[in-house]
Amino acid sequence: MSSHSKARGPGRRWLNRRVVPLLVTGFAATGAAGAIVADAAPPAFPDNVVVFPDRDFVTIEGYQNHIGETALVEVTRGSEVIGSAKGVVEEGDVAFEVNHPGGYCWGAGTDLNVTPDIRPGDKVNISFNGIDAGDTIVQNAYVTGDATVSGNTVTVRGFAGTGVNQAQMEQRIINPDLVDTEIGKRDIRAIPGPLTPAPKGGYSSALTFEGNQFTATYVFTDPANALIASKAELGERAMAWQNEDADGNRQGLTIAEYGEAGGPGMGGCPAGPGDAGAPQPGSANVVRSASDKSKMSVTWKATDQVPGAAPVTGFSVEAIDQNATTLGEKTLVGKRTDATATHVDLSGLDAAEGYDVEVRAIAGDKMSAPYTVQVPTPTDLGDTTAPTLSFSPAATGAITTASTITLTAEAGSDVYYTLDGSPVIAGDLPSGTAKRYTGPIAISGKVELNAVAFDRAGNFKTVTGVFQAPADGVAAPPVVSTITGSAGQANVTLSWAAPETGVTGYGIQAYVMNAAGTAKVASGTLKTTTAKTITINSLNPGTEYWFTVKAQNSSGYGPASMEQGPFVPTKVTDAVTIGTAKWKSGDFRVTGSGSAVGAFLEVHAGSPTGTLLARGQVEPPVAPATVGTYDIRVRNAAAPAANPGKIYVVSENGGQAGPFTVTAG
Repeated sequence: MSSHSKARGPGRRWLNRRVVPLLVTGFAATGAAGAIVADAAPPAFPDNVVVFPDRDFVTIEGYQNHIGETALVEVTRGSEVIGSAKGVVEEGDVAFEVNHPGGYCWGAGTDLNVTPDIRPGDKVNISFNGIDAGDTIVQNAYVTGDATVSGNTVTVRGFAGTGVNQAQMEQRIINPDLVDTEIGKRDIRAIPGPLTPAPKGGYSSALTFEGNQFTATYVFTDPANALIASKAELGERAMAWQNEDADGNRQGLTIAEYGEAGGPGMGGCPAGPGDAGAPQPGSANVVRSASDKSKMSVTWKATDQVPGAAPVTGFSVEAIDQNATTLGEKTLVGKRTDATATHVDLSGLDAAEGYDVEVRAIAGDKMSAPYTVQVPTPTDLGDTTAPTLSFSPAATGAITTASTITLTAEAGSDVYYTLDGSPVIAGDLPSGTAKRYTGPIAISGKVELNAVAFDRAGNFKTVTGVFQAPADGVAAPPVVSTITGSAGQANVTLSWAAPETGVTGYGIQAYVMNAAGTAKVASGTLKTTTAKTITINSLNPGTEYWFTVKAQNSSGYGPASMEQGPFVPTKVTDAVTIGTAKWKSGDFRVTGSGSAVGAFLEVHAGSPTGTLLARGQVEPPVAPATVGTYDIRVRNAAAPAANPGKIYVVSENGGQAGPFTVTAG
């Protein structure tokens, strides 16, 4: 059965659900007596990641065991993350969407404010609290041109590259104008194989391949409908998926939409890399020489490169006279650097003037807005008092033991340092190798730290000291060996004993089996805690997990423990109630509520494990109700031959209701 796509309110789509009736008590769909299966709920909607690369749009489907939790979606190209967003899983088939009206913008909840240009081969991954929950590789299949029409035949051509399973492809043309024709639907579809009549009639279709090229052919009974189909603006789609389950659900689905524009899918979302324009400004700092006011030093820090945007090729540094001439002109002194530079010295300034200093990043033929700068003003130039500067811990004549060093200077000062004993100052300006101090300096081993503080007038003070990290004399902690654990509802709890005194924390890593089932691979990031126990939540029920624990002290982490496991989290237990249960000859019906929307239910006679009478599923609540409901009904030969008396309703998630007396009527 083909995948369906139909609107379900703003920002909601059902993309690949296959509705399959459930059989009860072994009866076939139709029997000799013409008995039919009762109305029953469709199978649970599977967790899935669906990508629309032409619109840089991602739909997260399912993940109903994570309702209310925040998921991280990342797009990676090779080892680089080119797009990310965080979203809260909502109730329903579509958990949330990224870059689609009603959904989240790329960059939401993260610091990567760019809409990625999603391309074939990119990986889209979803994780909860650092634990991977699913991913897909964008398929390299797409339409290469507008549909063409000749008489009653419409043709669409496209490309299916390396890695695409041609048996798991479909081509569609979307045009709502087809609804009012004999087609009766907004879309027509071609699946691999020869010309085959459509189930509802009106056309036949075929999808054939020649190497990596495909051709979708549609032959209509009415040439007028062929013309309508050919005029589907932005309606030609190529669909390819990585896997297909037993219910026909398409997993790892890519939907390439010919002619659709990429970039932000709604107002307020960040630009794509192609529209990023000039690079973003960073920050800069200026030191003016105290002894020679015609010189100054400029140091800057660039912002991170926008993934996919034109790379920074250099920097422009200009000191602009604050006082204009009678013609309104201002003189300037400047330099251009390459992309690796972070420091320049400027000379030839007017010693009696103040200057505004602008640092701009250059990318191709574009230049950023000026970096934020500190500007020496004429009133600063008369200050001759050196600023204060000190270490913490205080440097002694001998070697001082410390893991971090804090520098404290007079308010408004700029502080620079080196750790290798090299000069921190050249003349009365920062040296070319000096780094600007922005926070405590973590050290390892032995360092000779030289530091200098400059005030706004260029006065400076230097300090020096030799420091030794305590890690050099402290052994890393031994392996953690006494570990116990237990699996819970979508979680695992681990406990252990400290291997020795002096341990400051622990790192816990989760592992799962790879897709081939041949080796364990890390799942998510390292979890850290200072306690000797941890509960890791948002795990996938039914999945086997292993864990390692390692201890940390001032020397860092010791060796990881042996893998502990497997631990298999269970599903989160839900609550089920029975509202009504009625029986009459050929008709049996049970209604009630369930706290887990989408959960499969079974009705049993006499006990929770008694004779199976019927199956159903919890459906979403209808406003103003806030709890899911179910309505399980079986008729004719599928209904019990006699009133079953006491019944129980049992959920796949562990919830249970009953006993409940079935009434007649």
